[in-house]
Amino acid sequence: MKNRIQDIFDKSMAIESFTHTSSERNIENFLNHYIGSLLYFQEHSDYFGTYQIPNDFFHRSVNWALVKRHCADTVILFHHHDTVDIEDFGNLKEIAFDNMALKKALASSALGQDVLQDIISNEWQFGRGSCDMKAALALQLGVVAEYASKAEGKVNLLYLSVGDEESYSQGMRAAVGLLSDLKKKFHLNYILAIDSEPFESNSAQEKVLHVGTVGKMMPVVVTQGILSHMKEPLKGINAVSLLAKVVEKIDLNPALSDMAYGERSPLPSWSYLRDLKENYDVSTVLRAAGYFSVLYLEKSPSELLATIKNLSQEAVDSFYQNYCQLQNVYQENKVIPKPRVLTYQELLQECQEKVGFEETLQQIYEEAQQALQDGVSYQEISIQNIQKVLDFYDRKEALVVLAIAPPYYPSMNCRRLSDSPIRIDKVVQLYRDYLDKEAGCQLQVDEFFMGICDLSYCALEKPAAEYQDLIASMPVPENLYHLDFPEIEANHIPGINLGPWGKDLHQLTERVYEQDMLETIPNFLLYLLENAQSFKA
Repeated sequence: MKNRIQDIFDKSMAIESFTHTSSERNIENFLNHYIGSLLYFQEHSDYFGTYQIPNDFFHRSVNWALVKRHCADTVILFHHHDTVDIEDFGNLKEIAFDNMALKKALASSALGQDVLQDIISNEWQFGRGSCDMKAALALQLGVVAEYASKAEGKVNLLYLSVGDEESYSQGMRAAVGLLSDLKKKFHLNYILAIDSEPFESNSAQEKVLHVGTVGKMMPVVVTQGILSHMKEPLKGINAVSLLAKVVEKIDLNPALSDMAYGERSPLPSWSYLRDLKENYDVSTVLRAAGYFSVLYLEKSPSELLATIKNLSQEAVDSFYQNYCQLQNVYQENKVIPKPRVLTYQELLQECQEKVGFEETLQQIYEEAQQALQDGVSYQEISIQNIQKVLDFYDRKEALVVLAIAPPYYPSMNCRRLSDSPIRIDKVVQLYRDYLDKEAGCQLQVDEFFMGICDLSYCALEKPAAEYQDLIASMPVPENLYHLDFPEIEANHIPGINLGPWGKDLHQLTERVYEQDMLETIPNFLLYLLENAQSFKA
């Protein structure tokens, strides 16, 4: 199995599969051909295939393969096969995927001692996508080949390889429907899903298991001011000033961080902030926009949205109080009403009172589809759509509009799943005992994978209805960003992250620990399949 995994790794590393591009189809073709070359799948050709991602401009697919036994219980191994680009490689782009050539080039560069030691040790394999995540592709596919070669087994093994994880997770969101279809077609009972994202560590003697994953939402804020000449700023409201106050209130605010099982989510941080003036003039700014990331562990989407709205209202109150004081000091007698804070849903409701809104909104969403096809991001489209709705609304008042831009990742922790088909504590113990006896390693258990991953789409901790308000808060039509919460709820698959040790993800010196990729992790995954009944609920 070790040689097979190395062969798969070398071949897959040589294939460009940049995220959110048509090049991802290259690795899909490789996987489909490789799986089809295995004797088991030559004899069971209906047990593998590709699943077209709906409404995908790049015509990508999800690869799948099923090793079927005489039972219903099924363990899923899955990973993503897209990588980030190689712009950071500079003059080393031509060898970005070549482990040996890259190590030789890096050895003569002015790099840190840690990198040089890993090159000299010959225990690490380098290259773009090596640990994130062609290593997972190789080791999981190696396990599939090995398990398929066995005459018997106590559990079915379903393998998925998905794309777009580094961008919008279109692959895994589409796989939600595939999982439902395969469940019905082959009468499967999903008991556990295993992702193999790399973990961080300080020692080869320590492995890390994640029994949950952080949630992520991306709120968008569009502010509308009241125009005035720059020589008379107190006769209007500058949208930039209004947005700046909201940014100040929300940035790094602990109210949007939470704690669960002794672990705390990061503080919120803004990714984008600018005025929306297309050309310079001497007027104040009519509109401005920004968006930020909220990573969370336990709170519901409705709780987070309510907190964001409350914080925004506090920011507006503070802004307006200061604004009125300045008007008094500078004897400005023009009365400006306090800016209102609206959610995107509330803005739509107010627009529906005006004739012609349904047709206008339909046109806005049709234009959004073309924009996405032209390469405009979901975040930019969200801002554009809010502006177009405000144009139709045509109210000359100061506003703060709150929305959510894709992508969205629900938080998930196996300990919190009701009616779980497994005992997560027994899975942990199985891995801990195996590492102790077979590898001489210790296990660290992290409650949440903080890097954001596709485990979010395996199961829901809360009823699907609690997530629907979030979808309604997106200024992007559902056909452009589809997230089927009822289907995720129905699939209800506990998910863990169990991958190899990796370093410097998305960097020039990205690398994976060879022994984990070739031996420790795949050997345990086989052991887990053989002992799957031991951790059932």
